Amino acid sequence: MDQEILHDRQRRILEAARKRFAHYGFSKVTMDEIASDVGLAKPSLYYYYPAKENLFRAVIGQEQATFLHEVTLTLKKKSPASVKLREYVALRVRLFRELVNLSALSVQSWKEVSALFLDLFRSLEEQELKFLHIILLEGKNSGEIDLPNPLSSARLLLHVLHGLRLRMFHKDREERIDDEAYAELKKESDQLIEMLLHGMRRTHEP
Repeated sequence: MDQEILHDRQRRILEAARKRFAHYGFSKVTMDEIASDVGLAKPSLYYYYPAKENLFRAVIGQEQATFLHEVTLTLKKKSPASVKLREYVALRVRLFRELVNLSALSVQSWKEVSALFLDLFRSLEEQELKFLHIILLEGKNSGEIDLPNPLSSARLLLHVLHGLRLRMFHKDREERIDDEAYAELKKESDQLIEMLLHGMRRTHEP
């Protein structure tokens, strides 16, 4: 089969799968439904993706690749490290929202899905650490940020950002995470960045 046809068919499969997952969640979507949406026989769908997990992995990978591409573009800008950190946080919150929506619109389903595809999320965190290290190192070299060890600071910052995200799953609630919760996550993440950039030490005595 022509490679262009193969790629176009895979693109349509991923688009259809993403819409299904975002609306119904991973656990409720069937391969039959996705095959029907694309106009393929089920065996043809299995030719590209042998199981629903493979298809969902591809969709998650696509979301993560988009995020990493956008962060890479941010790093290439001739902007101060402070601007790059703020843009990174905004992109990170947006990615998290997309991935939670794909998982099944509920906290419990997100926990199940993130455990199932743990390797993907660990790989993403490794990339994020590299990006944060680059930003903080740029800030140190330009004199904008005073950090003794940009790498350890990047690791600590990533851990704290991850902790803020986990707070959304407290009390084992089952309901869908709403707009207010995402707004709170964005606000707290922004506040963390501002504390890092400006510090908590007084510059002048009263």
